[in-house]
Amino acid sequence: MSTVRYILQAGVWILPASAAKNFALRRLGHNVHPRARAASNVVWKVSSVELGAGSRIGKWNVVKNMRRVRLADGAMIGRMNLISAPPVYVRLLPDGGVLDVGVHGKIMSRHQLDCSARVEVGSFASLAGHESRILTHSVDLRENAQTAVPVRIGERSFVASRCMILGGAVLPGRSVLAAGAVLVQGNGVKPGMYAGVPARWVTEVEGAWFDRDEGETRHVVVHTPDGIVEQAF
Repeated sequence: MSTVRYILQAGVWILPASAAKNFALRRLGHNVHPRARAASNVVWKVSSVELGAGSRIGKWNVVKNMRRVRLADGAMIGRMNLISAPPVYVRLLPDGGVLDVGVHGKIMSRHQLDCSARVEVGSFASLAGHESRILTHSVDLRENAQTAVPVRIGERSFVASRCMILGGAVLPGRSVLAAGAVLVQGNGVKPGMYAGVPARWVTEVEGAWFDRDEGETRHVVVHTPDGIVEQAF
């Protein structure tokens, strides 16, 4: 894609969300559903953005040097995330610079995603809280060479705050990665809660959250006789 096209895209991306913005992004090569919402963001050298019906991107994310960013229907990216890939991986790897968020999947706020290799967030899964990092690339010390391996967060899984997920790691579907945990390649084997450094399977998990049919809960637990305030947000 030409530098001029990237400059035009960047200029449109910085605008507030509107139907006109969605139309302009489509004219510039992105696949943006009319019912998607894209707020003001810094987007540079991203070849393809696909936003499904009802998907949302919040304010002041920085997205750069990506082959493709795809949000399926109802998916969401919050605010002030950094999503990027070194250009060499986009050029050399068929899945380099790819972020794929499934139906009603969520990436909340202030996270850092290195998408040197493909990062996938499954349907109804949530990279929740703040300040987690996904790092797909590293140095292969045996070969003395840079390497990048995909990361997958399984469907209906929950990642808490300040986690580290390294290249090759898979969080199984319907699982929880506890706050501060470090998930490495090969240690996500069966559904359940993973905690520690490196993260290990701790216990099974269950709850209504894993079976919901909406993208997000708006209920709040409070210390009252009723226990839960529904539709509080």
